[in-house]
Amino acid sequence: MKKMNRINKLFTGFMIFALLLMINCIPVHAEEVINLPNGYSEDGLWMYNDYGDGTVSVTCKDNTITEAEIPAEIDGHVITMIEVDCFKDNEALKKVTLPSTITVIEDWAFYRCFALESINIPEHVEKIGFEAFYGCNLTEVTIPASVIEIEGWTFEGCNSLKAVHVAKGNQNYVDEDGILFNKDKTELILYPSAKTDTSYTVPETCTKIESYAFMANQYLQEININSVQEMGQDIFYYCTSLESMTIPEGITELQGSMFGNCTSLKTVILPESITSLGSGCFYNCVALEEIDLPDSLTNMNDYAFFNCASLKKLTVSENVQSIGKYAIGWYYGEDNNTSDNNSEEADYKRLPNFEIDANNGTKAFAYAVENNIKCTGGITQGIVFVYIMIGIVILVILAVIGLIIMQKRYQKQHELF
Repeated sequence: MKKMNRINKLFTGFMIFALLLMINCIPVHAEEVINLPNGYSEDGLWMYNDYGDGTVSVTCKDNTITEAEIPAEIDGHVITMIEVDCFKDNEALKKVTLPSTITVIEDWAFYRCFALESINIPEHVEKIGFEAFYGCNLTEVTIPASVIEIEGWTFEGCNSLKAVHVAKGNQNYVDEDGILFNKDKTELILYPSAKTDTSYTVPETCTKIESYAFMANQYLQEININSVQEMGQDIFYYCTSLESMTIPEGITELQGSMFGNCTSLKTVILPESITSLGSGCFYNCVALEEIDLPDSLTNMNDYAFFNCASLKKLTVSENVQSIGKYAIGWYYGEDNNTSDNNSEEADYKRLPNFEIDANNGTKAFAYAVENNIKCTGGITQGIVFVYIMIGIVILVILAVIGLIIMQKRYQKQHELF
C-alpha cells in the first residue's frame, strides 16, 4: 500500500509539473505599448504636445492613410501647429484638411507626400517651414494674407505645381501670374515647375533670384533676367527645354549646378564680371556646342562642363587659376549616357575630338597635360611623344645615311689598292 501511495504521489507530481510546463508555453498576447516622445500624449490617430506657451502641435501616427482631417481640438487642447515630419513619407496621402486654429506648418510637415493633391492653408497661418511640401503633387496653392515667413525650398520638387496665389493684404509676399515674389517684387522666389509658358521676362524691379527658383520647369525655352544683380544656386537646374541664356553684367558667380541637366541649352553668354563657375555648372548640357569664357574667369569647380558631349573646343585664359576634377573634356561615353552624377568614375571617358585652347605654363595647359587632352595652344604630352618619335626616326635615318656613306668610302679605298 505504501508503495502504491508513493507511485500515486510521483504520478500526481509529474502531472502537475507537465501542466505547469504547458501553461508556461501558452503565448500571452500583451497589448502593444507605444513609447511616445517626451511631452507627447495620444488620442486615437494623433499625438499632440502642449508646449505650455499656447502652442499645441499635432503629429499623425499612421503614415498609410489617404485622407486626413486634423481636429481643431484634442482633449481640450486647441491645435495650433502641424509638427515637424507630421505626415513625412506618407506616399498614399491625397487630401488634408487643416483647422482654422493652425498658425504654423513646421519643417517637412508633408515631406515626400507624393500623392498629396489637395490641402488648405488656413487664414491664420503665419509660418510655412523648410521643405514643408517637398515633392507633393499639388497643382495650385494659395498663401493667406497672414503668412509672414515662407522658409527655403518649401515647394521644391512639386513638379505638378502650376501657380502660387497670394491673398490680398499679405504684407510680405505677392504673386504675379502665379509666380511668387517678395512684397516689393525685388526677389523672385518661385516660378512653378508646371507653368506652361515658353518664355518669361523677369520684372524690372527684380534684382535677385532665389535658389532653385526655376528648378525642373519643363516648358521655358527662353528667360530674360537682365535686371538681376544677385543669383542663388541651382536656379535653372533640370529646365530641360531652356535653349538660351544671357547672364547680366555684374554677376560674379554661377553657384552650384546652375544649368545642370539643361539638355536643350545651346547658347550661353557670360558677362565680363564672372569669376567662378560652380560645381556641375553646365553638367549634362549635351546640346551646348560652344561658349566663350571671359578673361575675368578664375575658377572652374568640379564637373563644370562634364558630359557636355557636343562641346568640341574650349578656350581658357591664363587668368584661370583653378580647374576642378572632370571639369572639362569628360563625359559618360556612348554606352553610359546618363544624367545620374553618381556613376562610377571608372565609367568616365574623354570627349572624342575635344581640345583645349590654352597657352603653355597656364593652369588650363597643365590640366590638359594631366588629363591627356589635346591642347592647341601649347605642347601637351601627346605632342611631346610625337616629337620624340620624329626625332628618333630622323636619327635612325641619319645613322643609315652615315653608314652608307662610310661603306662607299670604304669600297673606293679598296678599289684604289
